[in-house]
Order: sequence, then structure tokens, then C-alpha cells
Amino acid sequence: MRFENVNIALVPRKGLNCVDLAIMFYGRFLIPVLKLWALFAIPACTLVYLLSYYFLTDLRAVITVAYFFSSPLGVLLTWSTALFTFGNETGFRSLRSQFNPKLIPLILRCLFDRALFFIGPALILFSGNVLVLAGLIYLFFPGIWLAVRNGFRVEQSSLRFVGVASQEGSSHDHRTKDLISHDFGGLFARGFWTFFFCYVVTLVLFITFDYLSYKLLDFPILIGQIPFLFEMNNLDESLTNILLLMTTDPRVLTVLTGFILLVYPIGRLAWFFTYIDLRVRLDCWDMELRMTEVAQNLNSRGASS
Repeated sequence: MRFENVNIALVPRKGLNCVDLAIMFYGRFLIPVLKLWALFAIPACTLVYLLSYYFLTDLRAVITVAYFFSSPLGVLLTWSTALFTFGNETGFRSLRSQFNPKLIPLILRCLFDRALFFIGPALILFSGNVLVLAGLIYLFFPGIWLAVRNGFRVEQSSLRFVGVASQEGSSHDHRTKDLISHDFGGLFARGFWTFFFCYVVTLVLFITFDYLSYKLLDFPILIGQIPFLFEMNNLDESLTNILLLMTTDPRVLTVLTGFILLVYPIGRLAWFFTYIDLRVRLDCWDMELRMTEVAQNLNSRGASS
């Protein structure tokens, strides 16, 4: 890696700056990201529709399917982002070239990490009253601890592949774990607010798409299926119908799954830029990479002379 080829400045960034940069990055590579999104959103939406239509599953199916399908989506997205960030690629790779067999173990490991974390939410969503408390306890510990501790696994693997995370004589993986322990509270806060931001954006996009679909295409998803929605006398009944459709209607659940996966790349990219901020802000990573490059150049000149 040559430092002048880095496409994104290695500077400290606050949480909002990471989200802002993620949105800009999403917009710049909109078409490749949408292709990657479609690769996972189409089977995920199909699965949700079939489960809700034939097996009468509810909103819990959306949460589960979107949660696990977003894992390989995040791996491929982060991998391509890392290659572009450090100048190994001039842009996003095509879908065919993104599927490197070396990524399969990483994808499986990330799915395993997610399965470990999902034990808590699964107990809350699918168990009886007795195990809900156990699920809540597991969600906070060790669930959140595992999520933050293993949250940068893809970043570390991708940057190790790029050649900037495993410099000779240093252990960046252990250093990253130390930095996570040092700034655990800050990382948790950033992750929470990024999740909340993506949650709000998902709802806004879903409602906007639903309204436009009903008004322009006469294709009701949610709003069009609720009579007298905007009449104050029927407000309670309308809210009841909204909750019922949001949790059981196959069409609503399918579209909602698609929008969850559509907004997810913003949060995943913001988390990648959070990793860069963590390394630069607490570890002076930019200076280390510069000095490493200078040392390599001096060694190569000495060897050639």
C-alpha cells in the first residue's frame, strides 16, 4: 500500500461524521451497492413472504431473516470498501469478482458471531415469559459485549488482506482488542445511535414508498389497506389495523425486509469508518502507516544501491 493512494482521509471522525461519510460513500457507489443489496434482498424478501403467507409468521420473521442475511451483505460490502479505501481498487468490484473463496470462512465466522448474539433476542422474541428475563440478561451481557468485541472482525480481516493491518513486528489484532476495551462505552454509544438512525431512516423510507405506491400506482401496501386512516373518530381503530398489518401482512413484511436491508449498508459503512477513527484517534495509525511506508522505501533504496 502506498499512502498517497489512500482514497479516504485517515483522520479522527465523530459518530455523525462517520454516518455522513457513509451516506456520501453509499451515494457515490449507489449502483454497485444496489446490485449487492439485490443479491441478498431478493432471496430474503422471498423467504419472508413465503413464511408469512404459508406459515403465518409475523414481524419476528422479518427481524430474524434481515438480521442473518445482512451478515454476508456486510462482509462483502466492508471488504470492497476496504480495498477502495486503501487504494487497492479504483472502485467497487463487480458482483462476480467480489465472491472470493477466501471470504467463505469469514462469512461463516461472522454468521456464527451473529448466532451467538442472537440467543438473547431469540429468547425474548420466541420463548415464553419465563425465559424473557434470561434473554434480557443475555442481551446485555455477554450479548452486547460479544457484538462490540467481534464487531470489527471483517475490518481486521480485510485490512490484513490489503496489507495494512499486519505489519511486521506488531500485532494489530491484539491492539484492536485493547482499543475496544479502552473505548468500549464510546463504541457502544456510536453503535446504538447508528442503529437508531438507520431504524428511523428505514421507517421514513418505508412510509414514503408506501404512500407513493398507493397514490401513484394504486398499489396499496399499508396505508391503502386501512380505511378512514386520517379520520380522528376512527384513530384507535386505524392504529390497531396498522399494528396488525405491520406484524402479520405478507406484503408489508416483505417490503419492510427489503428496506431494512437497503438502509443497512449505511450503518455498516459507518461502523467501518468508526474502526478507522478508533485506530487513528487512539493509536495514531496514520502516522504508523506513514513511517512504515517511509521505512520500506528506504530499505528498497538501500537494497537497490
